[in-house]
Amino acid sequence: MEVVAISLKRASIVFLGAFIFLIAVVRSGATQPVSDNPVAQAFFENLEERGLSLTRAGPIHADDDVLKIEGLEGHLRDNPKKRFEVNDLAFAQANVNSDGRIFIGAFAASKLQIIEPDFQFTTEKIAITDLYLPDISRRSNSASELASSLYTSAEMLGLVFQDRHTGQSLPIERFTVTFDSDNDDFPISASIQVSNIVLSRSMLPPSQQSLLDGLGLRQVEANINFEGVWDGELGAVNIPTAEVALKNLFTLQLSLELNGLTDTVVDQSFELASKDNVIALDLLQGVAISNLTLSLIDEGGLEQMIMQQARLNGLSRRAYVKQLTEKAEKQFKQIPERSKQLEFTEALYSFLQNPESISLSVAPRSPVNTAQILGVTALSPLSLVSLLGITMEANVD
Repeated sequence: MEVVAISLKRASIVFLGAFIFLIAVVRSGATQPVSDNPVAQAFFENLEERGLSLTRAGPIHADDDVLKIEGLEGHLRDNPKKRFEVNDLAFAQANVNSDGRIFIGAFAASKLQIIEPDFQFTTEKIAITDLYLPDISRRSNSASELASSLYTSAEMLGLVFQDRHTGQSLPIERFTVTFDSDNDDFPISASIQVSNIVLSRSMLPPSQQSLLDGLGLRQVEANINFEGVWDGELGAVNIPTAEVALKNLFTLQLSLELNGLTDTVVDQSFELASKDNVIALDLLQGVAISNLTLSLIDEGGLEQMIMQQARLNGLSRRAYVKQLTEKAEKQFKQIPERSKQLEFTEALYSFLQNPESISLSVAPRSPVNTAQILGVTALSPLSLVSLLGITMEANVD
């Protein structure tokens, strides 16, 4: 479902940016507060190096191994209209390492707000464990250094993205992420969960508002789950689970295995992206697909959606399914292999008759790189079915 929320493109970018900024509140720039506590002083200096200016910091209290900062406010140094506020911060088991990194065993913050002229982000609580804040002067932002500056886990509660012009908001109950690395090196494993994203009817375009009306829904509640492992030295990416679940509608699931995505490739791509350049395809020519599965699973809404589309087209359900199948069959007949034509047609028809689940899988005999895929696509797009070992199946438990 294409969702335009606040502009979802903007929201998704800000969502990632906001999360990085949270750590940036623990990682970004500052003014000149001074503290005789070495951790607090290193923290303020770390902030200053990263481009923020603080307008308020503290009071500061240290009690045994807990450091508390009662309030933090500031803005981007080069744009005072982009402000942030934090009610309070607490660092437990924190120290400054000999390599310049600040280590915080447990970090907590309450009520973070990021405020821009057009946009506002709020999260009620943040909790991070085993957080390393690298000395910016010693860090090159290389992907190979990623693991050494991560945290073990982070959680945000009560997130709200708001368009300040329209008043529309996107609430999210919980965002959690867990990282694990092999002795501060590759491979890195990650687990991400986003719970109870609420998309209201007014945030959707008219066509999707009509769809919700037909389903008797005033809003859509979504959950996102992701698990993956990346070995930047070997270039191997394994994502066994990535899913978006829309409550009472459907779930989209993805699993993926790639080769050739090394930390060098990622570094070069980030460097181009940071300069607002298009990522050159030749950087990705060595990236190869080993396995991919994309599945659509019914959560109670697919049958209703088919029925609604049939009514909108002035057809009975049976006639609508027949029409869709015939259109698809014409496309499938362009596939060189007769057996694949039948397989795809039968799977689609079975799914439309009884929409429980449908899956498209890619399983080539050996990994197929981007250069091969682009070459075959240019000459004979439907030959990709054979090259990639694509299969389709429906209603399989």
